[in-house]
Amino acid sequence: MQIKVLGAAAGGGFPQWNCRCENCRRARLGDPAVKPRTQASLAVSADGKRWVLLNASPDLPAQLRAAPQLHPADGAARRGAPIAAVILSGGDIDCIAGLLSLREGHAFNIYAPPFVDRILHENQVFSVLDKKHVAFHALREGHASELLDAAGEPLGLGVETFAVPGKIPLYQEAGRDLPDLLDAQAVVGLRLWDKAGRTLFFVPGCARVTPEILRRFEAADAVFFDGTLWRDDEMIVAGVGTKTGARMGHVSLSGRDGSLAAFSGAKIRRKIYIHINNTNPILCDDSPEAEMVRANGWDIAWDGMEITL
Repeated sequence: MQIKVLGAAAGGGFPQWNCRCENCRRARLGDPAVKPRTQASLAVSADGKRWVLLNASPDLPAQLRAAPQLHPADGAARRGAPIAAVILSGGDIDCIAGLLSLREGHAFNIYAPPFVDRILHENQVFSVLDKKHVAFHALREGHASELLDAAGEPLGLGVETFAVPGKIPLYQEAGRDLPDLLDAQAVVGLRLWDKAGRTLFFVPGCARVTPEILRRFEAADAVFFDGTLWRDDEMIVAGVGTKTGARMGHVSLSGRDGSLAAFSGAKIRRKIYIHINNTNPILCDDSPEAEMVRANGWDIAWDGMEITL
């Protein structure tokens, strides 16, 4: 299984266009220890020819231009690309907006849980995805699905979704009280596997590490996990926001209840933080926080990172 990180940042990317936090300032100055990153997405392939996108970020056009594996092949028809399918883990803008950049008559499949499928079908703007070319497939929680290309040919990968603690997308929050923002179906984790049994987990958003999540990840070959914030009040302390990580539906890395502590004894072959907010100090390779993450056996995702399982 081949994995390419198309984007590693949280919503807004890094540096964020309207942010003057210290991290963004260093990134704009070209500091080599602070790599710019686009919004979180992976590309996965079992054969190196046909690729599956995990989420379609608003930065997708730039991500595709930067990934030679996803360019139209030499000798192929005038139109065509190796993108065979897209799997969606949530309905946030940074998960789905990139679909609108795949509207030029290219045939591919979209796999999404029911909550996200409803969002796509209820919003007229997504009708630009011509159903003559783009087929929608609902993913039922706990049900294993074989991934297919637009011609119905197996891609050599399977997928299963599972619920993770999370909340509804920001654009659905208006007028709702905090308890109403939580929805067991709004955010899912993805488990992918190939014919050799190698397993990949992709969970870019998660509000809490539960015993069930720890059980699922046991002996996984690779886990890409929510790395949004270092500490719960990070955006408040940085002076760039008023919400805590918990309010946004993201577990912090640090602290007694953080993901670093939760995964300290987990038997996972490769652990990678992804969906990293622009305020998170782990974006700076020379920070004590980044060093602590690495010392705990984690990698910090960056755009263009490649892994073979």
